Amino acid sequence: MKVLVLHTLAPVEAGAGHWREEFDLQEGAEHVASVLDDARLVGVRGDVDEMLAAIAVHRPDVIFNLCEAPLGRPDLEAHAAALFEWIGLRFTGSGSATLALARDKRRMNAVLRGHGVAVPRAGVWPAIVKPADEDGSTGIDLDSICTDAEAVQRARARWSGPVIVEEFVGGREFAVSLWGRDGPEHAAVGETLFRNGLRLNTYAAKWDTGCSEYADSPLDYRSTIEAPLRDQLLAAARGAWHACGCHGYLRVDMRCNAAGVACVLDVNPNPAIGPGIGICRAVEEAGWSWRRFVRLQVESAHDR
Repeated sequence: MKVLVLHTLAPVEAGAGHWREEFDLQEGAEHVASVLDDARLVGVRGDVDEMLAAIAVHRPDVIFNLCEAPLGRPDLEAHAAALFEWIGLRFTGSGSATLALARDKRRMNAVLRGHGVAVPRAGVWPAIVKPADEDGSTGIDLDSICTDAEAVQRARARWSGPVIVEEFVGGREFAVSLWGRDGPEHAAVGETLFRNGLRLNTYAAKWDTGCSEYADSPLDYRSTIEAPLRDQLLAAARGAWHACGCHGYLRVDMRCNAAGVACVLDVNPNPAIGPGIGICRAVEEAGWSWRRFVRLQVESAHDR
């Protein structure tokens, strides 16, 4: 089976509020290709003609889709998947409808709520202000937690795009990774351990490996999670998977509220895939080899 590992290239300059490292998928793409016997690795800016030309040259049976920011724009992520759907080419990961939904936090919360999955409430203090159409903790900093309306207005002013204001869920935080051939059959659960007064995962904590926020928010897969809580986390994450029509693999970020209910904060159908991080670390923590995971994704890719 011929596999084309197709990834978008990092732009020369990232847009406002972004680090260029957020868009650098080269290492992750190489990591995927390293365990596939008949793979071709191609990086593209994201022009439609450029992507179609790569497909025409390599004539793959399957695309391993790592086109997360065509033309340096994360908002075009779903468009690449839609292109593959349009031409009838098999590809890994979720389809365009799921990817588009995941970028719209208002719609996502409505869909999850409609399927009985708990999400943060509106009109509750303290609140958090975050971009409504971004991911990767973009636009979130230490001042995103607000205790009154004036603080909300100040937080709104720091971001030029649309924002969502919702309850800041202050309990334990977890990252639940799911993957499988026909559904969320396998899982790994890690807990984010906040230290030295840090209360949330900021953009700096995700991308600036040299800052204190990064050091003070490690993800621990050895943390003690009581069986009832673990069952609740898995049920909510699987509920999110089915509600959003996910395929292949997924990461769901959750926090527990004061009543002990796990609320879904974010649904990421394209989590980081580089060595030792994101979905790669999750599957290895669950006892899987990276080769086994990647081959499962390729074998279970299908037309959308």
